[in-house]
Amino acid sequence: MPKPLRTPTFLRTLLATLAVLALPVAQAQSTAAPLDLETAMTRAESASPDVQTAQRDLDAALRERDRVEADPTSLRVALLDARHAADAASETLRNARHAARANAASAFETVLEAEFDVRIAEADLAIRRIEMDATRIRQQAGAATQTDVARAEDAEASAVRDLRDAQDAAALARDRLAVALGQEEDLPPLAGATDAPALPGLEATLARLDENAPLAAARRAVTRSEANLDAVNVPFTTPQTQIDAARDAVANAETRANDLATSLTLTVQQAYNAVTAAAGRLDGARDALTTARDDLQVAQVRFNAGSIAELDVQRVDLALLHAQASETRALHALAAALRSLESTLLGATP
Repeated sequence: MPKPLRTPTFLRTLLATLAVLALPVAQAQSTAAPLDLETAMTRAESASPDVQTAQRDLDAALRERDRVEADPTSLRVALLDARHAADAASETLRNARHAARANAASAFETVLEAEFDVRIAEADLAIRRIEMDATRIRQQAGAATQTDVARAEDAEASAVRDLRDAQDAAALARDRLAVALGQEEDLPPLAGATDAPALPGLEATLARLDENAPLAAARRAVTRSEANLDAVNVPFTTPQTQIDAARDAVANAETRANDLATSLTLTVQQAYNAVTAAAGRLDGARDALTTARDDLQVAQVRFNAGSIAELDVQRVDLALLHAQASETRALHALAAALRSLESTLLGATP
């Protein structure tokens, strides 16, 4: 009859240490509902000064458009200018909202990664302390030198510093997220996503080029120059040089719009390639995570068989934690690549 798997003594010590370290945080956050990414982005959008300014600009542009449209004496070019200004203001507001949400998502993911770094540092410190205590015991038994003890103590001190640095970085990341959300009180615990976002197809992505704000502005310039040409192209009333200048303006506007469309297509394709590359890296990180989980199971079996020491199991467990952190970072990198693709499509500043 096979022996039941035993939990290593050092593993029990490590888990107990982590539980003690996590207790204050758990008690402080137990009363607050977790904050998910969508809620964080919505709050950041509402708190963004750029969004608020863009909304006021749009309201003003819409009022001016309505005024011009209601004026029976308004000329065609003036009507186009007012309508184009309202369209541009609407695109600016849309892009400001996207930028606010994207920045909040980046800050949100930075907090999650920083908190993962704290977990890794806590686990590493617990192992270093176990190694230090074991080395001291071995030195007392004559199986280790004072140099070995000093080396173990240095490693433990370094792990303490690493944990302190990770905690400081996590606190700073949470402060930055709170600023992005316009929140003065402490943030609740964050609920991170575990599923990879859906990837759009390249054809569907390229079909959205008309949403690009600079390209839309260039095409509006073509429309306006054509309207201006129609307004001045009146025989016997407008000098020929003015008519020729208006025709040149139409040709120049069309050239700029076509060049921008070509350049934008290439830029979007590059951004899309970055998305597919990030998706590939996520697959690799998840394969590595699966391997790390298998390695831990094997290490536990080998420990129960007496083939390896308890500390070896702890090191494999820490390697699993590193693999989990890498998978989380790869997932966030894919989300960031998708946000960058969306920014490129919209012509928004990331």
